[in-house]
Amino acid sequence: MGAGGAWLVALALTSCGPNVPKGSQDTNVQGDGDGEPGDGDGDPGDGDLGDGDGDGHEPPCESMHEGMVCIPAGPFIMGSNGLGLLKEREIPEQVVYLSQFHIDRHEVTFGEYRLCVEAGNCSPPVAEDPNDIRTSGCRWGTEGIDAYPVACVDWLQALEYCNARGAELPTEAQWEKAGRGTDGRHYAWGNEGPTCFYASMANETIGDQDPYEGWGCDTGMPQRPGSHSPQGDSPYGVQDMVGNVSEVVADWLGPGQLNLGTDPSGPESGPFKVRKGGSYIATQLYDSNGGYLHLAWRGQGGGPHPGAHLGASTGFRCAMFE
Repeated sequence: MGAGGAWLVALALTSCGPNVPKGSQDTNVQGDGDGEPGDGDGDPGDGDLGDGDGDGHEPPCESMHEGMVCIPAGPFIMGSNGLGLLKEREIPEQVVYLSQFHIDRHEVTFGEYRLCVEAGNCSPPVAEDPNDIRTSGCRWGTEGIDAYPVACVDWLQALEYCNARGAELPTEAQWEKAGRGTDGRHYAWGNEGPTCFYASMANETIGDQDPYEGWGCDTGMPQRPGSHSPQGDSPYGVQDMVGNVSEVVADWLGPGQLNLGTDPSGPESGPFKVRKGGSYIATQLYDSNGGYLHLAWRGQGGGPHPGAHLGASTGFRCAMFE
């Protein structure tokens, strides 16, 4: 067996599976702990596309791809009618139809990415350099980091990794449906505002303390994927779509546009890729004014020139279209 084949076998044994630990010692979540997805969703609308559980009028499907969740074909509500910051990128709210696809249950981890590097199929992420502030928080090579979401790669490296698995980066529409389901909810769990019960984010007292201490629910860094599961999962069971690390997707960033139609893939080119989902440094304070954690948010990622890494608060997950 060649190096690439050995890596794929190893990846299948370690990646994206349903047995990822649901919590860790560095979590600081509060709540009733019953963990029923959507039980605190604030009664998202009773729209025609679904009942709030993600299935709606869609036939259920199961993924045959290890560690992936199947998202059934059908329409969903994408975008928003303006939630505040950068709202011009999100509008208008509209119905978009997607074909069936599969998406990673959790964000790609350093350990999974390391296997790809060791197999010679991926290039290493940026490591922290004490002489370069732009690398602050980049943890490649740090002991004990394998279980945490990979960061400090550029979008081409993210695509390279997914391609090595026979996958792609998800389109923005695919990513957003996997997080929101069909009923137009703002967050993976519903419309209730984000807290550390649901997501890895900055706590609400961040203005009164050292910001680094408040990040990641007082851990100062991202948390292990699945640390806020199942209560923070999407209607389909996809983890960490809100907070932890924001995620780069396949689409180039452009203005919001009408009539996206079926299986949209965004503009043909641009200076930045779309970044979704907010991160561990985002707060509810900002999101209450239309900030970064709601799932219609569209940030910019990828840098204005090739090779610009996405930073310590941005990672990715992969998707398959068949």
